[in-house]
Amino acid sequence: MLRNEVKRKHEEAVLNNFVKYLETKTRSVKINDQPDPPDALVSIDGKSTWIEITDAFLNRQLAESITSYVSDDKKHKPVPKEHRSVVEPDQTFDGIIDAEIRKKYQKMRKIYAVNGSGILLVGVQSPFTTAKTISSTKQVDASKFAGKNDCKIFSEMYFYDTSGSAFYRAKLFNFG
Repeated sequence: MLRNEVKRKHEEAVLNNFVKYLETKTRSVKINDQPDPPDALVSIDGKSTWIEITDAFLNRQLAESITSYVSDDKKHKPVPKEHRSVVEPDQTFDGIIDAEIRKKYQKMRKIYAVNGSGILLVGVQSPFTTAKTISSTKQVDASKFAGKNDCKIFSEMYFYDTSGSAFYRAKLFNFG
């Protein structure tokens, strides 16, 4: 598969797992479209919203190694030895998660202006922590990522592990 196909399949799998997760919470979900961006336009309990998916990798080299390994149009790039050790992985990864969330706040402004608030799913791609741990320890302060008018871009945020089969709601504050 080409890299774009791998990305699309990954997002479909995460989206389908998220739908199953919400259904276990007795919420009804219907996927209406997948325009990219956002990754999906959905109805949850009869209310229209949208979903954006991103992944926070421990480092750029790990991301390239994983995506190039499964893509036919990219030569595999193993993680170089000098990038295999991480000093203070918790602090390092916390900064990476913040950077991914910030990028999504910036990218989704136009979607928010047209469609209102949406949901962000953040994949935790690190051998040093889990989505469950991140969700229980990290507080996401919207004012840190967005201007006053953009704080409501995401009404909900969830962290998920590499497999995309378990979701944990983020603790959000300063959301308008």
